[in-house]
Amino acid sequence: MLIRKDGSEIAAELRNRICMMQSATETITLHEGALATEFGVSRTPIRQVLQKLAYERLVETRSGVGTIVSPLNPDNRDRDVLVLKALFEAAAICGRGEDVSPLLRERLVVAEAISEATDPSKDSYLELRVQLLDLSASAVADDILSDALRAAHWRHIRWRMSENAWSEPEAQKRLHDTLVACVAAARKNDLGGVYKELSDRLV
Repeated sequence: MLIRKDGSEIAAELRNRICMMQSATETITLHEGALATEFGVSRTPIRQVLQKLAYERLVETRSGVGTIVSPLNPDNRDRDVLVLKALFEAAAICGRGEDVSPLLRERLVVAEAISEATDPSKDSYLELRVQLLDLSASAVADDILSDALRAAHWRHIRWRMSENAWSEPEAQKRLHDTLVACVAAARKNDLGGVYKELSDRLV
């Protein structure tokens, strides 16, 4: 029996698929009709999901082609890393003097615990990176910076996954150490410090 999913569940599933793609440089077309059938919905919610993913720069619409997964350009790899780092640094400046919300602190502690208890795997690495993305983007007060940070972070995750960087011996430890540092900053009520740790450790 087909289980109907809502827009947020469909978006999460498509993001997961995009990040798990073996190649981040090839052109892959997403067909609205096929997705609507798969998820048991009409084309309207699929269009809404694809529009949201376009804001996150995960997909794009090309004339005469349709909606495709945004390919990554290997020539821009280093620049993409610098963009995310710069956005984390901007968030650190904007967050200086701001209080850490109890929800952010609690979710960071949970993510830290999960990273310590989970056996390193592609799925667990992606799950934690997505949690960090959501936490770091949602904690920024400025909407423009939040949107830019979210898009740049998705791109960085795609690079890491496509390069199998998650399987490096230090990958899970590095992620755990990042979370530990973020939790320490959050416990000091230092929101700017959380973003400084992300900038120094995650990219």
